[in-house]
Amino acid sequence: MTRYEFATALNAFLTAIQQQLNNQKIAPEDLVIIKRLQSEFDAELGILKQQINSIETRITDLETEQFSATTQLTGEAIFALSDDFGEKTNDNLVFQYRTQLGLRTSFTGEDSLRMTLRSGNAEQFSYVENLTSEGRLGFDGDSDDRLGLSRVSYEFPIGDRISVFIAPIGDDVNASNPFFRDRGTGSISRFGRQNPIYRLIESGGIGLEYEFNDRLSLGLGYYNQEAEDSKSGDGLFNGDYSASAKLEFEPNEQFLLALLYVHAYNDTNLATGTGSLRSQLDLNRPVIGNSYSLETSWQLHPNFAIGGWVGFTDAIVLNLGEADVWNYALTLAFPDVGGEGNLLGVIVGQEPKLTNTSGFLIDGKKSDPDTSLHLEAFYRYQIRDNISITPGLIWITAPDHNNDNGDFVVLTIRTTFDF
Repeated sequence: MTRYEFATALNAFLTAIQQQLNNQKIAPEDLVIIKRLQSEFDAELGILKQQINSIETRITDLETEQFSATTQLTGEAIFALSDDFGEKTNDNLVFQYRTQLGLRTSFTGEDSLRMTLRSGNAEQFSYVENLTSEGRLGFDGDSDDRLGLSRVSYEFPIGDRISVFIAPIGDDVNASNPFFRDRGTGSISRFGRQNPIYRLIESGGIGLEYEFNDRLSLGLGYYNQEAEDSKSGDGLFNGDYSASAKLEFEPNEQFLLALLYVHAYNDTNLATGTGSLRSQLDLNRPVIGNSYSLETSWQLHPNFAIGGWVGFTDAIVLNLGEADVWNYALTLAFPDVGGEGNLLGVIVGQEPKLTNTSGFLIDGKKSDPDTSLHLEAFYRYQIRDNISITPGLIWITAPDHNNDNGDFVVLTIRTTFDF
């Protein structure tokens, strides 16, 4: 036992003795021992009292300054310098931002009420509308600098294995892409964050997850973006909607395998916002889509993980015919390269491509004529726990899956602040 450990025990003993002094007599020889111990360990006891006073002061300050006893406040701010270079791009350097504030409240310790506010001016590059939807940045989203509510959800358990998710805005279907899915610290591209078919899931609805055991779970959901609209053709069970089922197998922290199915109905298109213009099936007609995704991530070494996905959509354009859309990606992650918290990421893939139509043509063709590749590399440098800088490059070959279009490159330097 050290002197400080003994002094700690002595302090507790003296405190107890002090409480008993008025209730009973103490033998004179015991008082002599107590006074000798107080004198001998006076320095240590003084240090302990200073430390206790300091801790009590900090606790008082924390109780005074904390946001809430039940609510956690989080935030993220992204600043980015970006440019695009190519035969049919504007080559115009832009400085953009995107911010997010989140409130998370628990009433029982097991439930979670979440509200998220977002704002930003990160406009997509002009080529997106007239050339292709490939190569979009993962944090783009322009709200004209207005703060808007992007998520309101409540999640709670039923028993030990079932959790229920209810959201007027938002969904709970997360991509099985752990190193790349976060817009502030993961992939710099919209495509690299997740399989595009996730974007066919509408915002707002109800979800349920059942855990068979610690390794296997099944999530089911129904979402409708016009659930609040009482007009004819809208409402919870009308208008654009989607239903999803996701089976996820995670035997350990290093390996993840997931199967996702999305059934979607949209009255004008089946757009994912990534890939060729034809693959969006934007025909101003109702479209029904059945989409499938196989995803995996395997961390073979603390400094290396391999992953990726394959996605397929079987679409029916009402009163016209059918269409097939494919996409795939291979991801390579190198965590902690050059320092703890850093991440080197490489993504090679094909953004959504129209591979076949039956009964109709889009812009005079049954499919996209060629194959475009999405090539991406980025390096996240963690300056502090809450600050990172990520330079990155996106290279799109044969944009819009058409060899007649010259390649283009998107460069960005993303700085992210988290709290």
